[in-house]
Amino acid sequence: MDTAKARIEAAAAELLARRGYEGMGMKSLSDTSQAVYGSIYHHFPGGKEEIAVRAVHLAGEQISPLLEAVFAPDADTKGALEAMFAFMADRLAAGEWTLGCPVGTPALDGGATSEKVLQACSEVLAGWERIIAAHLRAKGHTGARSDALAATVLATYEGATVMARAHRDAAVLQAAGRAMVELCTRVPDPGP
Repeated sequence: MDTAKARIEAAAAELLARRGYEGMGMKSLSDTSQAVYGSIYHHFPGGKEEIAVRAVHLAGEQISPLLEAVFAPDADTKGALEAMFAFMADRLAAGEWTLGCPVGTPALDGGATSEKVLQACSEVLAGWERIIAAHLRAKGHTGARSDALAATVLATYEGATVMARAHRDAAVLQAAGRAMVELCTRVPDPGP
């Protein structure tokens, strides 16, 4: 359903991915969503912060099922990691190196001025970590190792995204993806 509220949420997610929380201006949001400026506050009386929190959660709602499919328990770890890193490489190139992660980008600056935005980013990122960790546990890694590997994968992914944007080159994402494949496909440790 193409409602004004849905357009505002989608536009906010895109602006957060491109500019972060501090760069998401209300005028830009109005222009991008094609919503009358006043209607933004009608739908989101809490203003910019409320919109950003909702957009981060929306990104989580949209991306989590994709990650669950890619990192299904029976999926190939190498293929899953390659798909994850290739997705962002393709997204950056298609977005002229400005369209990053709608959760990672605002996490970089949102916490400086908004505890609520930082909390939303933390919740979504933690959910993504759990998805990856569950896959790694299904592949035989211990609980502690799968949790550590999942955190490492996600931190590497987000960091490589920032670097690829800065360099305007997907090579860092490709290299990071290969390193994560090597790390995560090693024979699981025999611990408890």
